[in-house]
Amino acid sequence: MSFNKSKLALAVAAAAGLTFSSGAFATNGIIQAGNGMVAHGMGGAGLSNAGEAAAGMDNPALISQTGDALGIGYSFFMPDRSRRTPAGSFPVVEERSDAHAFAIPQLAYTSAINNTLSGGLMVYAAGGMNTDYGTTGSSVDLSMLFVAPTLSYAFTKDVSVGASLLVVYENFRARGVFDMTGAPGSPPTGYTDESTATGYGVKLGVNAKVANGISVGAVLQPKLSMGEIDSFKTYVDSVANYVTGGAVRYTGDAALTLPNLAGVGAKFAVGKDVDINADLMYYQWTSVDLFKFFGWEDQTVLKVGAEWRTSDKLALRAGFNYGKSPISANKSIIGASGFTAVSANGIFPAVSEMHVTVGLGYKMDKNMAFNAYYLYSPENKVEDAAALGGAMAKMSQHALGLGINYAAK
Repeated sequence: MSFNKSKLALAVAAAAGLTFSSGAFATNGIIQAGNGMVAHGMGGAGLSNAGEAAAGMDNPALISQTGDALGIGYSFFMPDRSRRTPAGSFPVVEERSDAHAFAIPQLAYTSAINNTLSGGLMVYAAGGMNTDYGTTGSSVDLSMLFVAPTLSYAFTKDVSVGASLLVVYENFRARGVFDMTGAPGSPPTGYTDESTATGYGVKLGVNAKVANGISVGAVLQPKLSMGEIDSFKTYVDSVANYVTGGAVRYTGDAALTLPNLAGVGAKFAVGKDVDINADLMYYQWTSVDLFKFFGWEDQTVLKVGAEWRTSDKLALRAGFNYGKSPISANKSIIGASGFTAVSANGIFPAVSEMHVTVGLGYKMDKNMAFNAYYLYSPENKVEDAAALGGAMAKMSQHALGLGINYAAK
């Protein structure tokens, strides 16, 4: 089978428009556990593992190792989310989200331009603030599509650097959020809106073999520059005004965007058939005004995984991913108002902490490999004390991913 680069690049670029999906996969805040089917099978650890074309989504420097390759994958995300609204000026309601099944595609294409320079195109998603509470009639949906042209330069066969230009399209929809009708004063009364925004950013990466069987990688992605959602800014201001009796007004940026993030990772070969991968990521949610307003805290995420190649064709994978919830119980926001982070975030309860994954890879021939993973995140519940109204948010997750990676040899 020939690998026609120009036709394949055109096909991938055209397919990029088909990948925007509601309900994007969120496990660490609104960020996926990892990218690609291989990394997901190892808890999302992939900063120094060029196991497929999609490795460039985690670290753009890795496409110096992926060669001429095309990866196509789907993740099927199945979250179970519930909330309880707090006592006080809110009606006390405990309800489960009806939105709990999503399909999220991804695409990756890489090509060796010459002996030192490689290029590629990554198309993937973020988001996950997607709930639909039928009892109160409130729902929210945030989806973000990333199209990332990528370049990597290999100084030597052991050291490479890379960069991705991130072009982002975002859709935000909310209906009946924070309906506080009947309370004194002039509270917001069921905010409803659908808006889009565009933005851009960069992801920088480096990867290096530092010893026989040991490589290390690192990435840096500054906060994305996204357009503001003006109607949401007006709404957030009305919440602050209401909660504080007019003492506080919202003057921050109204962009729903990804924060500053950075990570380091390593890959260790244990003999010829086993690799251990480990990443440590830092997500600075407080660098985004809206997340800071809603009480999100910065998050450190550990990802650890292993791959065991049982034969020339079959690889078995397992992994673990942990990051403390960015939403904490009993944390008042907007000063000492008693309006808590759990109260504010029940509509998008990004409280998952622990994730366990398994995966496999099967080489169908010398060029084509099938990869799959399964992720389970047990229920995590964050609950305020009764003195703060007893608001609650909880989530558990299942996810299944299937993909094909074609690499020209």
